[in-house]
Amino acid sequence: MRPRRRSGRWQRALLGGAAVAAGCAGAPAPRRVRAAAAAVDWSGVVAPAALRGMRSSAWVPVVVGPFQRVYRPAGTRYLNDHTLVRGPGGRWHLFGITHESDGDPSRELSLLHATAPALFGPWSDAGDALHSQPPEEALWAPFVLPIGARRWAMFYYGNTPDHRVLRAESADLHRWERSPLSAPGGRDPFVLRVGDVWYLYSVGADEDRELGQILVSESRDLVRWSEARVALTDPVASFGWGNLESPMVVRRGGEFYLFVTRTSPSPHDYARTVVFASGDPTRFAWEPVTELMAHAAEVIEERGEWFITSAGWTAQMGERWRGLSVAPLAWAPRAALR
Repeated sequence: MRPRRRSGRWQRALLGGAAVAAGCAGAPAPRRVRAAAAAVDWSGVVAPAALRGMRSSAWVPVVVGPFQRVYRPAGTRYLNDHTLVRGPGGRWHLFGITHESDGDPSRELSLLHATAPALFGPWSDAGDALHSQPPEEALWAPFVLPIGARRWAMFYYGNTPDHRVLRAESADLHRWERSPLSAPGGRDPFVLRVGDVWYLYSVGADEDRELGQILVSESRDLVRWSEARVALTDPVASFGWGNLESPMVVRRGGEFYLFVTRTSPSPHDYARTVVFASGDPTRFAWEPVTELMAHAAEVIEERGEWFITSAGWTAQMGERWRGLSVAPLAWAPRAALR
């Protein structure tokens, strides 16, 4: 595995055929649209022509309002790949890649931690969750989930010689202890539970052909994992270490929606999230459902409402977007877009 490289600028883009201008810090919170709002006139949100050539799926995720920056780290620190989880008392906890530069993966050696009473803040910096220790050469892309009563697990990538997904545990989301447990896979881990099975997604690459890949492993106890296998392959050659980043999967009905950041040498692809759908959580064809403007996106459901996040290097996002940005997300019925 090699450190990721990123390029591009944060700018206006077409989201599913609708121009959505970025919000700004201090602006009113975006209007919240419920995920299955039957009264929504989708014709004014998504242009059917924008979906031509895209894979047919039951739903199409749509960003339905401007991004609003809700958190800016202290000093010059940036927030990159990140995770959000509710803790004791319903308080939100944010963990993510950070450094004081404008973007340098080789110097990302600690994981930022911030907390807030609500998703839109106000957010407060907390002490860093972890600092790198040998043989870790970096601390990248944490994912946190509850594993029991007042117990949480963090899966993260340390760019260690064995290139495994590492693990730490906490009883309060503030103090973390490294676990001897690890899992096969690559960087940017994400874990999804479906029934009695846990799926661990991460980033890999076919280095010989320079094709980006998303890997998946399975477990029934979060301890013993199957060997990682390929769930998705980008058919276009890019970088030897892979151009896909930040996988996350949402289950909706009988389908699984995989959100992936897809970078390229083009400066316009830094904030480009491609969405795929499949009835099988371990296999996705390269047939996108849609594309959204976000980098390292997390998709969050809160009380029946959906949101999407975005974050990244200051060198690519600009000072205006340094930190965590959030926008409302909705699920448009594909049948309503014909």
